[in-house]
Amino acid sequence: MLLKRKAVGEVQRAVLVIALSLAVSSLACAGKQSLASKVEPRPLGASLAAYRAPAPGAAPSGDPAPVAMPESNKSLTLPGALALALERSPKLASFSWEIRVREGDALQEGLFPNPELEMELEEFAGSGELSGFDATEGTLAISQLIETGGKRGKRRRAATIDAEVAAWEYEAARLEIYADVVKAFARVHTAQKMVALEEELHRLAQSLAGAVDRLVEAGAASPVEKKRARVEEGAARLDLATARRGLESARAQLAATWGALAPDFVRVEGDLAAVTQPPDLEKLRNRLQRSPELARWQREVARREAVVEREKAKRFPDVTALAGARRLSELDENAFIAGLKVPLPLFNRNQGAIAAARGNLRKAQKEQAAAEARLHADLDTAYRELIARRDEVEGLRSDLIPGAREAYEAVREGYLLGLFRNVDVLDAQRRLSELSLRELEALQAYHVAKADIERLTGTPLAGEAPEPGEEEEDD
Repeated sequence: MLLKRKAVGEVQRAVLVIALSLAVSSLACAGKQSLASKVEPRPLGASLAAYRAPAPGAAPSGDPAPVAMPESNKSLTLPGALALALERSPKLASFSWEIRVREGDALQEGLFPNPELEMELEEFAGSGELSGFDATEGTLAISQLIETGGKRGKRRRAATIDAEVAAWEYEAARLEIYADVVKAFARVHTAQKMVALEEELHRLAQSLAGAVDRLVEAGAASPVEKKRARVEEGAARLDLATARRGLESARAQLAATWGALAPDFVRVEGDLAAVTQPPDLEKLRNRLQRSPELARWQREVARREAVVEREKAKRFPDVTALAGARRLSELDENAFIAGLKVPLPLFNRNQGAIAAARGNLRKAQKEQAAAEARLHADLDTAYRELIARRDEVEGLRSDLIPGAREAYEAVREGYLLGLFRNVDVLDAQRRLSELSLRELEALQAYHVAKADIERLTGTPLAGEAPEPGEEEEDD
Protein backbone atom coordinates (compact mmCIF):
# COMPACT_ATOMS: atom_id res chain seq x y z
CA MET A 1 0.00 0.00 0.00
CA LEU A 2 1.35 3.47 -0.85
CA LEU A 3 2.14 6.08 1.75
CA LYS A 4 -0.54 8.63 2.40
CA ARG A 5 -0.22 11.85 0.43
CA LYS A 6 0.28 13.97 3.57
CA ALA A 7 3.17 11.85 4.82
CA VAL A 8 4.78 11.83 1.40
CA GLY A 9 4.56 15.62 1.18
CA GLU A 10 6.16 16.05 4.59
CA VAL A 11 9.05 13.77 3.67
CA GLN A 12 9.55 15.50 0.31
CA ARG A 13 9.72 18.90 1.98
CA ALA A 14 12.23 17.63 4.52
CA VAL A 15 14.41 16.11 1.83
CA LEU A 16 14.28 19.30 -0.28
CA VAL A 17 15.23 21.53 2.66
CA ILE A 18 18.21 19.35 3.59
CA ALA A 19 19.43 19.12 -0.02
CA LEU A 20 19.17 22.87 -0.64
CA SER A 21 20.96 23.66 2.63
CA LEU A 22 23.85 21.38 1.74
CA ALA A 23 24.10 22.81 -1.79
CA VAL A 24 24.14 26.42 -0.59
CA SER A 25 26.73 25.63 2.08
CA SER A 26 28.96 23.87 -0.44
CA LEU A 27 28.81 26.74 -2.95
CA ALA A 28 29.47 29.30 -0.25
CA CYS A 29 32.51 27.39 0.94
CA ALA A 30 33.86 27.00 -2.60
CA GLY A 31 33.72 30.74 -3.16
CA LYS A 32 35.49 31.82 0.00
CA GLN A 33 39.01 31.76 -1.47
CA SER A 34 40.76 31.26 -4.75
CA LEU A 35 42.04 27.79 -5.46
CA ALA A 36 45.64 28.85 -6.02
CA SER A 37 47.29 32.04 -4.86
CA LYS A 38 48.50 34.27 -7.64
CA VAL A 39 52.18 33.69 -8.35
CA GLU A 40 54.06 36.86 -9.20
CA PRO A 41 56.10 36.40 -12.38
CA ARG A 42 59.80 37.04 -12.02
CA PRO A 43 61.22 40.06 -13.91
CA LEU A 44 62.92 37.96 -16.59
CA GLY A 45 60.62 38.03 -19.62
CA ALA A 46 57.66 39.23 -17.56
CA SER A 47 56.62 41.66 -20.31
CA LEU A 48 56.24 38.84 -22.85
CA ALA A 49 52.94 37.00 -23.23
CA ALA A 50 53.13 33.34 -22.21
CA TYR A 51 50.66 30.51 -22.73
CA ARG A 52 48.10 30.09 -19.97
CA ALA A 53 45.33 27.52 -20.04
CA PRO A 54 41.83 29.04 -19.89
CA ALA A 55 40.19 29.04 -16.48
CA PRO A 56 37.32 26.61 -15.79
CA GLY A 57 34.09 27.98 -17.20
CA ALA A 58 35.83 30.25 -19.70
CA ALA A 59 34.85 30.12 -23.34
CA PRO A 60 36.84 27.40 -25.14
CA SER A 61 39.52 28.71 -27.41
CA GLY A 62 42.23 27.18 -29.51
CA ASP A 63 45.93 27.71 -29.08
CA PRO A 64 47.12 31.21 -30.00
CA ALA A 65 48.36 31.76 -33.52
CA PRO A 66 52.14 31.83 -33.78
CA VAL A 67 53.87 35.15 -34.01
CA ALA A 68 54.35 35.87 -37.68
CA MET A 69 57.80 36.42 -39.11
CA PRO A 70 58.51 38.71 -42.05
CA GLU A 71 57.81 36.83 -45.26
CA SER A 72 60.27 38.98 -47.18
CA ASN A 73 63.43 37.57 -45.65
CA LYS A 74 62.35 35.09 -42.93
CA SER A 75 64.79 36.57 -40.45
CA LEU A 76 64.25 36.06 -36.73
CA THR A 77 65.25 38.27 -33.81
CA LEU A 78 65.72 37.18 -30.21
CA PRO A 79 62.52 38.93 -29.00
CA GLY A 80 60.62 37.22 -31.82
CA ALA A 81 62.01 33.81 -30.87
CA LEU A 82 61.14 34.37 -27.21
CA ALA A 83 57.58 35.41 -28.10
CA LEU A 84 57.14 32.31 -30.26
CA ALA A 85 58.44 29.92 -27.61
CA LEU A 86 56.54 31.37 -24.65
CA GLU A 87 53.24 31.40 -26.53
CA ARG A 88 53.61 28.11 -28.41
CA SER A 89 55.82 25.85 -26.32
CA PRO A 90 54.05 22.50 -25.71
CA LYS A 91 56.15 22.04 -22.59
CA LEU A 92 54.96 25.31 -21.05
CA ALA A 93 51.37 24.56 -22.07
CA SER A 94 51.51 21.24 -20.24
CA PHE A 95 52.60 22.99 -17.04
CA SER A 96 49.77 25.48 -17.44
CA TRP A 97 47.19 22.73 -17.81
CA GLU A 98 48.64 20.99 -14.77
CA ILE A 99 47.61 24.05 -12.75
CA ARG A 100 44.03 23.64 -13.99
CA VAL A 101 44.11 19.93 -13.11
CA ARG A 102 45.17 20.63 -9.53
CA GLU A 103 42.70 23.49 -9.19
CA GLY A 104 39.98 21.03 -10.17
CA ASP A 105 41.25 18.60 -7.55
CA ALA A 106 41.15 21.38 -4.94
CA LEU A 107 37.57 22.26 -5.92
CA GLN A 108 36.54 18.63 -5.63
CA GLU A 109 38.17 18.20 -2.23
CA GLY A 110 36.18 21.16 -0.87
CA LEU A 111 32.75 19.77 -1.73
CA PHE A 112 30.39 18.27 0.84
CA PRO A 113 29.58 14.56 0.59
CA ASN A 114 26.30 13.94 -1.22
CA PRO A 115 23.28 12.95 0.90
CA GLU A 116 21.73 9.54 0.28
CA LEU A 117 18.02 8.90 -0.21
CA GLU A 118 16.71 5.58 1.13
CA MET A 119 13.33 3.97 0.48
CA GLU A 120 12.23 0.69 2.02
CA LEU A 121 9.00 -1.37 1.99
CA GLU A 122 8.45 -4.22 4.48
CA GLU A 123 5.75 -6.78 5.27
CA PHE A 124 4.10 -7.03 1.86
CA ALA A 125 3.29 -9.69 -0.75
CA GLY A 126 3.84 -12.48 1.75
CA SER A 127 1.50 -15.23 2.88
CA GLY A 128 -1.53 -15.28 5.08
CA GLU A 129 -2.24 -11.94 6.71
CA LEU A 130 0.82 -10.48 4.95
CA SER A 131 -0.29 -11.51 1.49
CA GLY A 132 -1.32 -8.05 0.39
CA PHE A 133 -0.30 -4.55 1.32
CA ASP A 134 -2.53 -4.11 4.38
CA ALA A 135 0.35 -4.72 6.83
CA THR A 136 2.98 -2.92 4.78
CA GLU A 137 5.51 -0.68 6.51
CA GLY A 138 7.13 1.90 4.22
CA THR A 139 10.11 4.07 5.09
CA LEU A 140 11.51 7.07 3.20
CA ALA A 141 14.65 8.58 4.72
CA ILE A 142 17.63 10.72 3.87
CA SER A 143 21.09 10.18 5.35
CA GLN A 144 24.09 12.49 5.39
CA LEU A 145 27.73 11.81 6.18
CA ILE A 146 29.01 14.43 8.63
CA GLU A 147 32.81 14.73 8.53
CA THR A 148 34.44 15.50 11.86
CA GLY A 149 37.85 16.88 12.77
CA GLY A 150 37.80 19.48 9.98
CA LYS A 151 38.59 16.82 7.37
CA ARG A 152 37.07 18.67 4.44
CA GLY A 153 38.84 21.96 5.16
CA LYS A 154 42.19 20.25 5.71
CA ARG A 155 41.74 18.13 2.61
CA ARG A 156 40.95 21.21 0.57
CA ARG A 157 43.89 23.13 2.01
CA ALA A 158 46.34 20.40 0.98
CA ALA A 159 44.90 20.34 -2.55
CA THR A 160 44.95 24.14 -2.81
CA ILE A 161 48.62 24.29 -1.84
CA ASP A 162 49.24 21.56 -4.42
CA ALA A 163 47.78 23.91 -7.04
CA GLU A 164 50.15 26.63 -5.81
CA VAL A 165 53.07 24.20 -6.24
CA ALA A 166 51.96 23.68 -9.84
CA ALA A 167 51.86 27.46 -10.36
CA TRP A 168 55.47 27.76 -9.18
CA GLU A 169 56.46 24.84 -11.41
CA TYR A 170 54.91 26.75 -14.32
CA GLU A 171 56.94 29.87 -13.47
CA ALA A 172 60.15 27.81 -13.22
CA ALA A 173 59.34 26.22 -16.60
CA ARG A 174 58.73 29.66 -18.12
CA LEU A 175 62.19 30.84 -17.04
CA GLU A 176 63.75 27.60 -18.25
CA ILE A 177 62.17 27.97 -21.69
CA TYR A 178 63.29 31.61 -21.80
CA ALA A 179 66.87 30.50 -21.09
CA ASP A 180 66.65 27.63 -23.58
CA VAL A 181 65.62 30.07 -26.31
CA VAL A 182 68.48 32.44 -25.50
CA LYS A 183 70.95 29.55 -25.61
CA ALA A 184 69.55 28.13 -28.84
CA PHE A 185 69.50 31.58 -30.43
CA ALA A 186 73.14 32.11 -29.43
CA ARG A 187 74.05 28.75 -30.98
CA VAL A 188 72.39 29.69 -34.26
CA HIS A 189 74.00 33.11 -34.23
CA THR A 190 77.41 31.54 -33.54
CA ALA A 191 76.86 28.90 -36.22
CA GLN A 192 76.09 31.63 -38.75
CA LYS A 193 79.32 33.41 -37.83
CA MET A 194 81.24 30.16 -38.10
CA VAL A 195 79.84 29.52 -41.56
CA ALA A 196 80.84 33.04 -42.61
CA LEU A 197 84.32 32.52 -41.15
CA GLU A 198 84.73 29.14 -42.83
CA GLU A 199 83.62 30.66 -46.13
CA GLU A 200 86.27 33.36 -45.74
CA LEU A 201 88.91 30.78 -44.85
CA HIS A 202 87.91 28.71 -47.85
CA ARG A 203 88.27 31.74 -50.12
CA LEU A 204 91.67 32.47 -48.63
CA ALA A 205 92.74 28.86 -49.14
CA GLN A 206 91.56 29.01 -52.76
CA SER A 207 93.38 32.29 -53.31
CA LEU A 208 96.57 30.92 -51.78
CA ALA A 209 96.31 27.75 -53.85
CA GLY A 210 95.96 29.86 -57.02
CA ALA A 211 98.97 31.97 -56.06
CA VAL A 212 101.03 28.82 -55.43
CA ASP A 213 99.96 27.44 -58.82
CA ARG A 214 101.28 30.55 -60.53
CA LEU A 215 104.55 30.41 -58.61
CA VAL A 216 105.02 26.74 -59.50
CA GLU A 217 104.32 27.47 -63.16
CA ALA A 218 106.89 30.26 -63.03
CA GLY A 219 109.41 27.90 -61.42
CA ALA A 220 109.55 29.97 -58.24
CA ALA A 221 108.03 27.28 -55.99
CA SER A 222 108.23 23.51 -55.59
CA PRO A 223 105.38 21.28 -56.85
CA VAL A 224 105.20 19.93 -53.30
CA GLU A 225 103.96 23.33 -52.14
CA LYS A 226 101.23 23.15 -54.77
CA LYS A 227 100.05 19.81 -53.43
CA ARG A 228 100.15 21.12 -49.86
CA ALA A 229 98.12 24.18 -50.82
CA ARG A 230 95.50 21.98 -52.51
CA VAL A 231 95.27 19.80 -49.40
CA GLU A 232 94.64 22.89 -47.26
CA GLU A 233 92.00 24.10 -49.71
CA GLY A 234 90.24 20.70 -49.53
CA ALA A 235 90.36 20.73 -45.73
CA ALA A 236 88.84 24.22 -45.69
CA ARG A 237 86.06 23.00 -47.98
CA LEU A 238 85.28 20.13 -45.59
CA ASP A 239 85.28 22.50 -42.61
CA LEU A 240 82.82 24.72 -44.44
CA ALA A 241 80.46 21.80 -45.10
CA THR A 242 80.66 20.79 -41.43
CA ALA A 243 79.86 24.34 -40.33
CA ARG A 244 76.82 24.47 -42.60
CA ARG A 245 75.50 21.20 -41.20
CA GLY A 246 76.02 22.57 -37.69
CA LEU A 247 73.99 25.64 -38.61
CA GLU A 248 71.09 23.51 -39.86
CA SER A 249 71.13 21.52 -36.62
CA ALA A 250 71.18 24.69 -34.51
CA ARG A 251 68.24 26.14 -36.47
CA ALA A 252 66.20 22.98 -35.88
CA GLN A 253 66.94 23.08 -32.14
CA LEU A 254 65.81 26.69 -31.92
CA ALA A 255 62.57 25.95 -33.78
CA ALA A 256 61.90 23.01 -31.45
CA THR A 257 61.62 25.41 -28.49
CA TRP A 258 58.21 26.51 -29.79
CA GLY A 259 57.21 23.04 -30.98
CA ALA A 260 57.98 23.47 -34.68
CA LEU A 261 58.98 20.31 -36.55
CA ALA A 262 61.13 22.31 -38.97
CA PRO A 263 62.59 25.84 -38.83
CA ASP A 264 60.49 28.49 -40.55
CA PHE A 265 63.27 31.04 -40.74
CA VAL A 266 66.42 31.42 -42.78
CA ARG A 267 68.66 33.28 -40.35
CA VAL A 268 68.68 35.07 -37.04
CA GLU A 269 69.56 38.70 -36.57
CA GLY A 270 70.93 40.32 -33.44
CA ASP A 271 74.00 41.80 -31.85
CA LEU A 272 75.48 39.29 -29.41
CA ALA A 273 79.00 40.64 -29.56
CA ALA A 274 78.84 42.73 -26.38
CA VAL A 275 80.21 41.28 -23.14
CA THR A 276 79.71 43.13 -19.86
CA GLN A 277 80.75 42.95 -16.25
CA PRO A 278 78.03 41.16 -14.26
CA PRO A 279 76.96 42.11 -10.71
CA ASP A 280 79.09 40.68 -7.93
CA LEU A 281 78.37 37.11 -6.87
CA GLU A 282 76.96 38.02 -3.44
CA LYS A 283 74.32 40.21 -5.04
CA LEU A 284 73.33 37.36 -7.35
CA ARG A 285 73.11 34.99 -4.37
CA ASN A 286 70.64 37.37 -2.76
CA ARG A 287 68.53 37.32 -5.91
CA LEU A 288 68.65 33.52 -5.90
CA GLN A 289 66.39 33.52 -2.82
CA ARG A 290 63.51 34.53 -5.11
CA SER A 291 64.06 31.62 -7.47
CA PRO A 292 60.79 29.90 -8.47
CA GLU A 293 62.42 26.56 -7.73
CA LEU A 294 63.02 27.54 -4.12
CA ALA A 295 59.51 29.00 -3.85
CA ARG A 296 58.17 25.76 -5.26
CA TRP A 297 59.89 23.74 -2.54
CA GLN A 298 58.63 26.09 0.17
CA ARG A 299 55.06 25.44 -0.93
CA GLU A 300 55.76 21.73 -1.32
CA VAL A 301 56.88 21.56 2.30
CA ALA A 302 53.73 23.48 3.30
CA ARG A 303 51.63 21.04 1.28
CA ARG A 304 53.11 18.04 3.03
CA GLU A 305 52.53 19.71 6.39
CA ALA A 306 48.89 20.09 5.35
CA VAL A 307 48.82 16.42 4.37
CA VAL A 308 50.03 15.49 7.86
CA GLU A 309 47.17 17.50 9.37
CA ARG A 310 44.74 15.92 6.92
CA GLU A 311 45.81 12.40 7.89
CA LYS A 312 45.68 13.24 11.61
CA ALA A 313 42.09 14.45 11.18
CA LYS A 314 41.14 11.02 9.87
CA ARG A 315 41.60 9.64 13.39
CA PHE A 316 38.23 11.10 14.28
CA PRO A 317 35.32 8.92 13.12
CA ASP A 318 32.73 10.46 10.83
CA VAL A 319 29.06 10.41 11.76
CA THR A 320 26.23 9.42 9.47
CA ALA A 321 22.91 11.04 10.38
CA LEU A 322 19.59 9.70 9.15
CA ALA A 323 16.09 11.22 9.22
CA GLY A 324 12.85 10.25 7.53
CA ALA A 325 9.27 9.10 7.80
CA ARG A 326 7.60 5.70 8.14
CA ARG A 327 4.12 4.67 7.09
CA LEU A 328 2.45 1.91 9.18
CA SER A 329 -0.37 0.71 6.95
CA GLU A 330 -1.77 -1.78 9.46
CA LEU A 331 -2.33 0.96 12.00
CA ASP A 332 -3.02 3.63 9.40
CA GLU A 333 -0.45 5.83 11.12
CA ASN A 334 2.67 7.81 10.19
CA ALA A 335 5.86 8.19 12.23
CA PHE A 336 9.24 9.88 11.91
CA ILE A 337 12.55 8.04 12.31
CA ALA A 338 16.06 9.31 13.11
CA GLY A 339 19.39 7.64 13.63
CA LEU A 340 23.16 8.03 13.92
CA LYS A 341 25.95 5.71 12.80
CA VAL A 342 29.41 6.16 14.30
CA PRO A 343 32.41 3.85 13.58
CA LEU A 344 34.42 2.79 16.61
CA PRO A 345 38.16 3.50 16.02
CA LEU A 346 39.41 0.49 17.97
CA PHE A 347 41.97 -0.87 15.53
CA ASN A 348 42.39 1.54 12.62
CA ARG A 349 43.25 5.06 13.80
CA ASN A 350 45.08 5.88 10.56
CA GLN A 351 48.43 5.32 12.26
CA GLY A 352 50.24 4.14 9.14
CA ALA A 353 49.06 7.02 6.92
CA ILE A 354 50.08 9.56 9.58
CA ALA A 355 53.55 8.02 9.86
CA ALA A 356 53.93 8.00 6.07
CA ALA A 357 52.83 11.66 5.82
CA ARG A 358 55.35 12.67 8.47
CA GLY A 359 58.05 10.77 6.63
CA ASN A 360 57.16 12.53 3.39
CA LEU A 361 57.36 15.86 5.20
CA ARG A 362 60.89 15.13 6.43
CA LYS A 363 61.81 13.95 2.95
CA ALA A 364 60.56 17.20 1.40
CA GLN A 365 62.56 19.25 3.91
CA LYS A 366 65.73 17.39 2.94
CA GLU A 367 64.93 17.74 -0.77
CA GLN A 368 64.41 21.46 -0.23
CA ALA A 369 67.86 21.76 1.38
CA ALA A 370 69.40 19.73 -1.45
CA ALA A 371 67.70 21.91 -4.08
CA GLU A 372 68.95 25.10 -2.44
CA ALA A 373 72.52 23.75 -2.29
CA ARG A 374 72.32 22.66 -5.92
CA LEU A 375 71.03 26.05 -7.07
CA HIS A 376 73.84 27.84 -5.23
CA ALA A 377 76.39 25.50 -6.80
CA ASP A 378 74.86 26.02 -10.26
CA LEU A 379 74.97 29.78 -9.76
CA ASP A 380 78.61 29.71 -8.67
CA THR A 381 79.56 27.53 -11.65
CA ALA A 382 77.70 29.70 -14.15
CA TYR A 383 79.16 32.89 -12.66
CA ARG A 384 82.73 31.67 -12.88
CA GLU A 385 82.13 30.46 -16.43
CA LEU A 386 80.71 33.86 -17.33
CA ILE A 387 83.73 35.71 -15.95
CA ALA A 388 86.19 33.32 -17.60
CA ARG A 389 84.53 33.55 -21.00
CA ARG A 390 84.20 37.32 -20.82
CA ASP A 391 87.93 37.65 -20.04
CA GLU A 392 88.72 35.22 -22.86
CA VAL A 393 86.68 37.21 -25.40
CA GLU A 394 88.22 40.50 -24.34
CA GLY A 395 91.74 39.06 -24.48
CA LEU A 396 91.20 37.61 -27.94
CA ARG A 397 89.72 40.83 -29.29
CA SER A 398 92.21 43.22 -27.78
CA ASP A 399 95.47 41.51 -28.61
CA LEU A 400 95.56 37.98 -29.99
CA ILE A 401 93.28 38.15 -33.03
CA PRO A 402 94.57 41.55 -34.29
CA GLY A 403 98.15 40.31 -33.89
CA ALA A 404 97.42 37.04 -35.67
CA ARG A 405 95.72 38.89 -38.52
CA GLU A 406 98.66 41.26 -38.96
CA ALA A 407 101.06 38.32 -38.87
CA TYR A 408 99.10 36.45 -41.51
CA GLU A 409 98.93 39.44 -43.86
CA ALA A 410 102.64 40.07 -43.45
CA VAL A 411 103.60 36.44 -44.07
CA ARG A 412 101.26 36.17 -47.05
CA GLU A 413 102.73 39.27 -48.69
CA GLY A 414 106.26 38.11 -47.88
CA TYR A 415 105.57 34.72 -49.42
CA LEU A 416 104.57 36.34 -52.70
CA LEU A 417 107.89 38.20 -52.59
CA GLY A 418 109.80 35.00 -51.87
CA LEU A 419 110.61 35.88 -48.25
CA PHE A 420 108.65 33.02 -46.62
CA ARG A 421 107.78 29.45 -47.41
CA ASN A 422 104.29 28.17 -48.15
CA VAL A 423 104.23 26.32 -44.84
CA ASP A 424 104.71 29.66 -43.05
CA VAL A 425 101.61 31.08 -44.74
CA LEU A 426 99.57 28.01 -43.89
CA ASP A 427 100.64 28.13 -40.25
CA ALA A 428 99.74 31.82 -39.96
CA GLN A 429 96.39 31.22 -41.61
CA ARG A 430 95.63 28.25 -39.38
CA ARG A 431 96.51 30.23 -36.26
CA LEU A 432 94.25 33.12 -37.25
CA SER A 433 91.34 30.78 -37.95
CA GLU A 434 91.82 28.95 -34.64
CA LEU A 435 91.73 32.20 -32.68
CA SER A 436 88.69 33.46 -34.58
CA LEU A 437 86.81 30.23 -33.94
CA ARG A 438 87.86 30.34 -30.32
CA GLU A 439 86.36 33.81 -29.99
CA LEU A 440 83.04 32.60 -31.40
CA GLU A 441 82.99 29.59 -29.08
CA ALA A 442 83.87 31.73 -26.07
CA LEU A 443 81.16 34.24 -26.96
CA GLN A 444 78.57 31.47 -27.24
CA ALA A 445 79.66 30.01 -23.88
CA TYR A 446 79.38 33.49 -22.37
CA HIS A 447 75.74 33.82 -23.46
CA VAL A 448 74.94 30.29 -22.27
CA ALA A 449 76.35 31.08 -18.81
CA LYS A 450 74.52 34.42 -18.79
CA ALA A 451 71.23 32.67 -19.63
CA ASP A 452 71.79 30.17 -16.81
CA ILE A 453 72.35 32.97 -14.28
CA GLU A 454 69.26 34.82 -15.46
CA ARG A 455 67.19 31.63 -15.22
CA LEU A 456 68.41 30.88 -11.71
CA THR A 457 67.80 34.41 -10.41
CA GLY A 458 64.77 35.23 -12.55
CA THR A 459 66.29 38.63 -13.31
CA PRO A 460 68.08 39.95 -16.41
CA LEU A 461 71.73 40.86 -15.84
CA ALA A 462 71.65 44.01 -17.97
CA GLY A 463 69.23 46.91 -17.67
CA GLU A 464 67.20 45.36 -14.88
CA ALA A 465 65.25 47.24 -12.25
CA PRO A 466 66.57 46.66 -8.72
CA GLU A 467 64.84 44.01 -6.71
CA PRO A 468 62.74 45.09 -3.71
CA GLY A 469 65.11 45.91 -0.88
CA GLU A 470 68.17 45.32 -3.04
CA GLU A 471 69.38 48.92 -2.95
CA GLU A 472 69.26 48.88 0.82
CA GLU A 473 71.28 45.68 0.91
CA ASP A 474 73.98 47.13 -1.29
CA ASP A 475 74.37 50.31 0.77
